[in-house]
Amino acid sequence: MKKDAERFGEVMEVIRRGGRFLVTSHVSPEGDALGSLFGLTAALREGGFHVTAYLEDPVPEVYRFLPGADGVVHELSGLGPFDATFAVDCGAKERIGELFCAFDGAGTLVNLDHHAGNDRFGDINVVVPGASSAGEVVYDLIRAASLPLSRDTAVNLYVAILTDTGSFRYSSSTPEAFGKAGELVALGASPWDVSVRVYESQPLKKYKLLARALDTLELVDEPPFSSRVASLYVTLDALAELGADAELTDGFVNYARGLAGVEVGVFFREARPGLFKISMRSKGAVDVSAVAGRFGGGGHRNAAGCFIDGDVEGVRKRLFGALAAAFEEPAYAGRERRGGR
Repeated sequence: MKKDAERFGEVMEVIRRGGRFLVTSHVSPEGDALGSLFGLTAALREGGFHVTAYLEDPVPEVYRFLPGADGVVHELSGLGPFDATFAVDCGAKERIGELFCAFDGAGTLVNLDHHAGNDRFGDINVVVPGASSAGEVVYDLIRAASLPLSRDTAVNLYVAILTDTGSFRYSSSTPEAFGKAGELVALGASPWDVSVRVYESQPLKKYKLLARALDTLELVDEPPFSSRVASLYVTLDALAELGADAELTDGFVNYARGLAGVEVGVFFREARPGLFKISMRSKGAVDVSAVAGRFGGGGHRNAAGCFIDGDVEGVRKRLFGALAAAFEEPAYAGRERRGGR
C-alpha cells in the first residue's frame, strides 16, 4: 500500500481538492476501457463526488449490462468545467475522440493506463506497463485513495481484468491480477454471470459475420512468413448485408492467431471506404506494437492495432511489408536459429 500511496500521491491530491470530475476512455471501447471507466465512476460517486462518465462512441451491446452503462453521456456541450478528467485505458489523448480534444473544460487531466507505448499526455500520468489492465490500475487507485469498493465497482473492474487477460489466458495474467480478481469476486462479482453475459450472449448475426470472415482466413506463405502469419478480413459490404455493427467483429483476430504454427494473426476490418482498421495478435516472438507504431497505432507486444488507408489488397501489402521487417529483426531471427518459439 505504501508503494501505491506514492504512485498515486498526485492523483489522490486531485481527488481531495476536487468535487466535479469527468471520467472517459477511448473510442471503440472494449471490456477494459468500459469496466475501468464505470468502475472508477462508481467509486468516485460513492465517495461523494459529482461524476460524469463520457464516451464519444456508444457502449457495445454486449457490455450494456455493466453497472453505470446506462448513464454514460456522449456529448460535452453544456458540461463542465470539471476540476479534473480521468482518462483510463488510453494511450494518447487523440484516442478519446475529437469532441474531447476540442473541449476546454476538462480541468486537470489524469492519465491512468497500462500500455507501455502511452505518450504521457496527461497533466498527471500513472502508467503501469506491468499491470494486466487499466482496471487493475484503477483498482489500486481506489484502494490507495480509500474510495468505496461496492459490488457495482467490483463487477466493472472484474470485467476489465477478465477481458484484458483473455479470460486469464494471456501472459498478463499475473499473480497480482488473479489476486485482485479474487477480491472482486469476494465483493460480489459473479464469474459465471459475467462469463455468460460477455461470452455467451451473442446475437446470431455475429456468428453469420464470423462465417464470412472465416471464409477469408488464410496462411501467408511468402517469405519471410512461411505460414507463420494468418489473416482474415471483413468488408463494409459484409457488415451491411448482415445488418451487423462493427463491434461484433471483436475477437475475430484470435481465430487467425489460433492456427497451429502461426506466430501472428491479423484481422482487417473496413472502417469506411478507403480505410481499414487492423488488429494484430502475437504469440510472443514478434512485437506487433512496433509494427502498429509505424502506422500511428500502438498497443502491447502481443496485441496491437492501427488504421491504414487503401483497398484491402493495398492495405494487406503495406501491413505485411512492415510485419516482414519485424520477422527479420535480430531478436526474432536469432530465436528462430536457436529453434525457439
